[in-house]
Amino acid sequence: MIQRGGRMNVWRAPLANEMDQWGFRSGDGANIRDGFGRFVSTDWYTVGLDRLDYQCVAFNHYQADGKVIVEIRDLVRPVTNRRSGFENRYVYTIDSDGEITIEHQLTPAGRMPTWIPRAGMEWIFDKTLNQVEWFGRGPQENYPDRKTGYKTGIYTSNVAAMFEPYLLPEDYGLRTENRWVKLTDKDGVGLQFSGSQWFNFNAYPYATDNLTKATYPYQLQESDGITFNFDYATSGVGCTALSVFNQYRVFPQQFHFKTNIKLIKE
Repeated sequence: MIQRGGRMNVWRAPLANEMDQWGFRSGDGANIRDGFGRFVSTDWYTVGLDRLDYQCVAFNHYQADGKVIVEIRDLVRPVTNRRSGFENRYVYTIDSDGEITIEHQLTPAGRMPTWIPRAGMEWIFDKTLNQVEWFGRGPQENYPDRKTGYKTGIYTSNVAAMFEPYLLPEDYGLRTENRWVKLTDKDGVGLQFSGSQWFNFNAYPYATDNLTKATYPYQLQESDGITFNFDYATSGVGCTALSVFNQYRVFPQQFHFKTNIKLIKE
């Protein structure tokens, strides 16, 4: 079911407002450099958030009270900028029935953008896990600064139906303030995610890199898996002239989050 396990993620394919010159000045970029355009997202590209290198520096595992404990420390740095990065400490606790708890501490270091697109983990699931059920805001797409019109409830959909046909390919389909989310196959077998706090998520059949680089919808190519973003915090969408208000921005800071993953067998 899991093609690639979760790893720290702070990137999203820039939204149309983040690729618009109208909001350049209000984006408050601290690292603007010529050659990356004059957009809200210029700050992110300059630092190199779109191309990160993951290096495991410590790995340990042991058994305790009938559980397996896995401790990991990794460093994540932009390929093009070695003066910035993130330290991650993970503690995986795996029960005998396969239930997994992940305690994640994310710490930024060095030169950072004024604010970042998101903070959380990105997973890649098998394409069969395309049925989605969640307890949060819905049923349509909603972002932190575009959510009050969407009621909290239990909703069902599928990965294909959650696609938003924007003229400019970008991150899409976020659902906010979730208590849990299930991704299952047609037989109801899959995974349930929950967290120590409410979280945001989206899922799409494209690689994030494809969404980032595509200029037109026809350039989107479905990948071999489903990209699933489990966000502790997500920046809003803003508007053309004013960018994103501070209360809807994710600022570089230390995050502590506990994720619980259960196997679902209907």
